[in-house]
Amino acid sequence: MRNFLAVIAFLAGMHTFAQVEEVKNYTWQAVPKFREIPKEFESYPAVVLKDYRLYENRIGQYAYKAFVVKHTAIKILTDDGINNYNKVSINKKYVRDYRDLQARVIKPDGKIIPLAENRIIEKEKSDEKQFVFEGVEKGDIIEYYYVIKDYPDFNNVEYFQRDIPVLEGKFQLNRIPEGKAYFLNVGMNEQVFKKHHLFTVSNLPAYKEEISATNLANLTKVYYFVSGNFNYDFDSFYWELNGFADGVSAKSMVKDFIKELQLDDASVPVDDRLKKMDIFLKENIEIDRQYQYKKILETKKMMPAMALYLYKDVLDALKIPYKFMVSTDKFDNAFQKSFAIPSTLTEILIYIPETKKYIMPFYYWMPYGPPSSVCLNNDAVVYHPEKKKVTYEYTKIGGVSMEDNVNHTFSEITVDADMETVSVKKKSDFTGYRAYYYRSVLKDIPEDKIKEFVGNAVFNDIDIDLKKHEFKNKEYRHNYGSERPFTFETEAVIKESWLENAGKNYLITLGKVLGDQTNLYQETERKYPIDIAYPRKFIHAITLNIPDGYTVKDVNTLIFNKELKDDEGNVVGKFTSSAAVNGKKVEISIEEFYDFTHLGVEKYPQYRDVMNAAYDFYKSALVLVKV
Repeated sequence: MRNFLAVIAFLAGMHTFAQVEEVKNYTWQAVPKFREIPKEFESYPAVVLKDYRLYENRIGQYAYKAFVVKHTAIKILTDDGINNYNKVSINKKYVRDYRDLQARVIKPDGKIIPLAENRIIEKEKSDEKQFVFEGVEKGDIIEYYYVIKDYPDFNNVEYFQRDIPVLEGKFQLNRIPEGKAYFLNVGMNEQVFKKHHLFTVSNLPAYKEEISATNLANLTKVYYFVSGNFNYDFDSFYWELNGFADGVSAKSMVKDFIKELQLDDASVPVDDRLKKMDIFLKENIEIDRQYQYKKILETKKMMPAMALYLYKDVLDALKIPYKFMVSTDKFDNAFQKSFAIPSTLTEILIYIPETKKYIMPFYYWMPYGPPSSVCLNNDAVVYHPEKKKVTYEYTKIGGVSMEDNVNHTFSEITVDADMETVSVKKKSDFTGYRAYYYRSVLKDIPEDKIKEFVGNAVFNDIDIDLKKHEFKNKEYRHNYGSERPFTFETEAVIKESWLENAGKNYLITLGKVLGDQTNLYQETERKYPIDIAYPRKFIHAITLNIPDGYTVKDVNTLIFNKELKDDEGNVVGKFTSSAAVNGKKVEISIEEFYDFTHLGVEKYPQYRDVMNAAYDFYKSALVLVKV
């Protein structure tokens, strides 16, 4: 009988949790009731007892508005929980009107202390309302809700997983009479009522970020999208993508562009002509506000969408076959073949079958050739345009070679006679994605931030005083091929201590010349597979000039060898180093590479060993012996 009553009580509680809520006139319970915290959650600094998000769009002949409720209750369990969760900021930038805002503290004995209205602060020149729950103690519950009048939002995402557990989460959206609501639900329970969609989750574990994983894609969340198209699919997405320039005649501009660059010279291979076009656009046309498609060449500016259609129009005029491909950023969202949610389909590619290369029009810093790094080897939809219709199928985006993404460094380390000052001359060459990125961002970095940029790129969190720096091959045109890598040439004095006195001898941690490395020794149970953006290789040559009056005791502390193999036994990851004394120099060679983008979770121990070998080298010390 007792078990039966417990089940009835549980189901009644779930019914309350899953019911459709009033939005416009929302209010909370005068005496709230919350679920008990499971024992496995008691070690966290705080636990979210309630996280409700309710949306009601009102759209009609005389109405275009939305009412939104956000209601949160958090129980504080530790002192850290007080500091981390007693402050609340609410963005008000695009909010039309606040209808209600309430906040209170509930003590363990049930006493309720409302937050005074004058404690809710609107800072000048800020887009936030802010308030702090003062005097909060362990065991207290902080609770607040607000109701706002806003503009309807038809395409967004709600993340529910946090760095602390969530006992109850709810997302509610009313159904739109003028359109159909589409949802992509990850990890939540869905219910459909007559006029509402309801998503709930209970006892949601805390989110723990894992290195080299698709963390954001795995979070519990709901995407929603409202469309007037009651059969929205990938076909619909295609026509929206192509609908930009309808009614805009830019044939003369495209014709002049082709003629000026001689892109119609059929004696020149397609690959060379597309390179020529790409280089011209990236070196001469800026992405900026300019709303007339026909004036791209005149103004030397275009909006991001115009890049897509200019490439498309030129390819059409030249009769070069191409295909549109669409995918997701795999670190943000897994590709869903059964759903076409526009906000997840961020990777728009133009694929050229003849050259087997890609154009990434919305990644303006990317050269014609490889796909964006976040969708390598990812699932995608590929379109086959025909007369007045389009068909599509699912495919895989291609990969890239590890040999196209190499960081090659040459470091010379010198210790001054005072045995306190360490100087480094370091040359760093980059090819592939890192080179594309550096060539792009360098143009926009203010002069007073250049040294900081160089320090981070070359020395990665090592405290240095940069004395000299020079860039080579920084022009966009060098993105084609690896014979002219993007190069930093630097000279720096190390500000942090690399030398440690050991009697009359010294320890020097010269592995730090590589920059900070990832430490995975504290990693315990692994949940997700291994995913990295792209295959890459690091080749390092390090020379230490042995100070006068000293020798080196042993270089074996600098020798490491760890490998990662795939299921077929191929070596797809490695960190190996060698070291030798050659006269008055210590010469070190390192090869590190990761020749994959995805491996199963069972390979993580080997992956961790390779990463930790790099970290061990970074921390390793060499003994300079006084003679």
